[in-house]
Amino acid sequence: MAAENVRPPEPLFLKDYPRGEWMDAADFCEMCGARHHVKVKEVQSDGLYGVVEIMQRHGPGCPMRFEAYPYERSDTAGWEYASETVKLFGREFTPLKARGNVGPCLGCGKLIVGVPLILFLDEGLGGELDFCFNCALELGVIDKLRGAR
Repeated sequence: MAAENVRPPEPLFLKDYPRGEWMDAADFCEMCGARHHVKVKEVQSDGLYGVVEIMQRHGPGCPMRFEAYPYERSDTAGWEYASETVKLFGREFTPLKARGNVGPCLGCGKLIVGVPLILFLDEGLGGELDFCFNCALELGVIDKLRGAR
């Protein structure tokens, strides 16, 4: 998908994701390329925060593959949005002002179970823009960061 075709999702909250169903996570193993999966287990009454189950998969021969395969764990998920939007490379995004360990990619809307690429706004006081690696590539963020060296 070309960068000009990337359309940021409408702001979603944890309550908007299906519960009890495995979904593709936004991220994957950097060593073997296997996609990780995530399942929303519970959501607090405010709909913003809750608990997810994460299944990290790895391909045969991947050095990240542990004896307990596939590796599953639970973690906190959820986020809140800032009140102002920002433009980045001609696209408008609503920054996150707070988040749990698992949060959304602002490019594709999938949950990031590993480490997002985080662009802090106003040294973090203005929130943050979180992207999965693929969306950061498609939006041109990686190229801009490489050029900033």
